[in-house]
Amino acid sequence: MASTRSELDSMLDELERDLQMLMMNSADSDDVLGAFAGQAERIEASAGTEDAAHVRERLKAILGTQGIVATADDTGAPA
Repeated sequence: MASTRSELDSMLDELERDLQMLMMNSADSDDVLGAFAGQAERIEASAGTEDAAHVRERLKAILGTQGIVATADDTGAPA
C-alpha cells in the first residue's frame, strides 16, 4: 500500500535532516550520496503514482539545498 502524501513528506523531511548531518560529518561524498540514494529509493518505492512526481521534485530540492546538482538520470547528465 502506498504511503500518504503526509507520510511521504515526513519521510522526505527526515531525509533532508539526515543529509544535512551527513554533509557536516562525512568527508566522503560517495558515502553521503550512497546513504541519500538508499533512503530516497525507499521513499520513492512507497509513493503511489499520484505522488511520484511530488517525491521526485522534493528530492531534487533537497539535493539543491545542499549544493548537490541533481541529474536527469543515472548517467550524470544535468537535469
